[in-house]
Amino acid sequence: MPEPRPGELSLWRVPQGCGLRFKTLDAEGLVFNALSGDTHLLSSSGFEILQFLAQQDVHAWSSSAAVTCHLLGDAEVEMQAQVEKNLLYLAQLGLVEQKPS
Repeated sequence: MPEPRPGELSLWRVPQGCGLRFKTLDAEGLVFNALSGDTHLLSSSGFEILQFLAQQDVHAWSSSAAVTCHLLGDAEVEMQAQVEKNLLYLAQLGLVEQKPS
């Protein structure tokens, strides 16, 4: 997985048509992607990030800084880098997409 560059503005969203369904477990979450038919077990942080993006307008892109602020109330570069890593992992699973630069 490529390393995010701290401070870089990257934009993310849930791909159109995913039809994500969420189920909370103890400290994790299950996500079903109706488009692919895949079910994923996510950490609580990955689950929260994905839920936040799924609640946004389908045509809108959210910055990693906005996601960090929503979850932590602070967009420190160190925390934003961790959120960025989570976003890259979610992208590998096909649950989010990064806006092409």
